[in-house]
Amino acid sequence: MNHIARLQAELAAAKAEAAVKTSIARELREHLACEKFCGTEPDGSRRDWIAVRDVDAWMVRLLTAEC
Repeated sequence: MNHIARLQAELAAAKAEAAVKTSIARELREHLACEKFCGTEPDGSRRDWIAVRDVDAWMVRLLTAEC
């Protein structure tokens, strides 16, 4: 494989990986906007609390995503 073909293949792989990671980031934003995290509970407490492990799981998924 010549130099240009190799660079084109590397660029295509990087673009595909970026697209997958962008998709996961969008999914996370949608998840954070769901009614589970919006508004208040009947007792007046906040609903926007999320578990650190949930966030960490999303970040692990994002950082390890491959196309």
